Amino acid sequence: MKGNLHIFSALALILALFANFNQAEAQDPKYSQMLEDLVDEKYQRVLFRAIKFTEKENTKKHPEPYGYMARAYLKIHQSDDPELKEDYPKALKESLKYCTKFIKKDKEMEYVPDQSEFIEDLRSETIAQADTEMDAEKFTRAKSLYSYLTKLDKSDPSAYVMLGLANYYAKSTRDAAEHWSTAIELMGSMTGRIPASEKIENFREEPLTESMNNLLKTGIIDASEQLDADGQRTQAIELLESGLPLFEGDRSFMVTYGSIIG
Repeated sequence: MKGNLHIFSALALILALFANFNQAEAQDPKYSQMLEDLVDEKYQRVLFRAIKFTEKENTKKHPEPYGYMARAYLKIHQSDDPELKEDYPKALKESLKYCTKFIKKDKEMEYVPDQSEFIEDLRSETIAQADTEMDAEKFTRAKSLYSYLTKLDKSDPSAYVMLGLANYYAKSTRDAAEHWSTAIELMGSMTGRIPASEKIENFREEPLTESMNNLLKTGIIDASEQLDADGQRTQAIELLESGLPLFEGDRSFMVTYGSIIG
């Protein structure tokens, strides 16, 4: 009886996970085995199968194999298996690399929207790792991670704020200013500070995800406080004013806003 219950439970889990993938993917026999391997936590098998698809002429341009590789690598990064993590020490970077390829190849946006939960999970893991690199003053590594965030979503202002801060700490002040300018433009398009009639290169229509929102607030606070401490008050004020419509009333944001702007 217990054996049957385990079988039924496993089947229910597989069916539930199938429901989270788009219908075309679930019905495509070419990719169904990779989905089953993901469910069974056989991540290396997923990678081996997916690599073959990326090398075949008729499937190498299809986004799904790259999406599977990205998901498998993220699971490896999150795994508690020490041997698996030792075999794939750069699993997070590999997940980011293949996720950006997945997004780039999905030109009609048929598959990316169905993987929003996975992408948000990957974004959160990347933010955590980048934060660790920033604390260790390994700014080149942090820049690489924040750069990937801009590729996961080119209209994510939080990624540009943090990419700017990493560049600033790395003494690449010109690059920092350019990234902050992009972030300010994106925030302006969201809050109406930049009129809709004004033609701008960078704009965002979608609301921020939870991880984006938290990172943006923290990034503006950290960047503006550092800029103010370095005598770059004008740039600090511009960042704070751009973020005010998004974070007005937030205690930590308003403390920094009040101390710099008054």
